[in-house]
Amino acid sequence: MEPPKVIQADGQKSQKSNRQKGKSRRPKNSRIQKRPMIHPPISSPYAGADHPKVVYISSKTPFVSAVKRVRKLLSLIEKRSVGKVDLIHRKDGDKQKLEASEMEGPSQREKEPEEVLLKGTNRVIEKVLGLALFFQGQEDLNVRLRTGTVGVVDDIVMVAKPSDATEGHQKEEEKESPETQVRKISMLEVAITLK
Repeated sequence: MEPPKVIQADGQKSQKSNRQKGKSRRPKNSRIQKRPMIHPPISSPYAGADHPKVVYISSKTPFVSAVKRVRKLLSLIEKRSVGKVDLIHRKDGDKQKLEASEMEGPSQREKEPEEVLLKGTNRVIEKVLGLALFFQGQEDLNVRLRTGTVGVVDDIVMVAKPSDATEGHQKEEEKESPETQVRKISMLEVAITLK
């Protein structure tokens, strides 16, 4: 019997060094400064169905506050979908609307339901999953999970001024090093709709 193949271990080391060659080098006297994530402004809870209702979850968001926010948005969605119907006092307004909606058939009424989105990235995914599990246990709600990745931008900041002896070498590195870098992070999105 032969001893275990040492060549295979050396092959792994060479693969590792190949991976490091592909990375962009940054100067030794620099550090990475993370930027906050960019997302669109949060729409008004009273906006129509064409505006998405998003609740961004952070590591500091309390569980109960997130539940109350989602419940409030869902109640406003339900209120908006029912609308104001007055069949007694108005003679032609709401009765005609009701009859017209019955004439349109099921295609108009069976639109995709309006949803509330919970979004979280990286460390917060566990909290978002806990919220999804909580809402899945409630009988009046449907819950769907979507996963993905998001690109975030980090700045490369110079920490200290280089010494005179290595100034020429440092200038070459500065020319080659990027000022920003993009990294990918995990994202979880939970869509909650009324049944």
